[in-house]
Amino acid sequence: MKTIHLFRFNDTIFHKIPFFKEEHRLKTDVKELDVMNIEIVTEYIVKAHDDFNFENTSRNDLLLMCREAQKTIEHYFVISLDHYDSI
Repeated sequence: MKTIHLFRFNDTIFHKIPFFKEEHRLKTDVKELDVMNIEIVTEYIVKAHDDFNFENTSRNDLLLMCREAQKTIEHYFVISLDHYDSI
């Protein structure tokens, strides 16, 4: 078994964190901010078989793996900065 990271955004599972710019990542607790335009990417740390292949795994199997994750981490991204910057 090996440990892998899966990312979920808008009900889609990714093998790498999706298309958000690192400079748009919020570095503080989101509960303390009054930010309306944020998106959440959830990272799942899961166990997979050594021969796991992301491309050949069904969406339902990926969702099941996420539900059984050892750990989850939420990443918050600002999607609009001063009405000109967006993802």
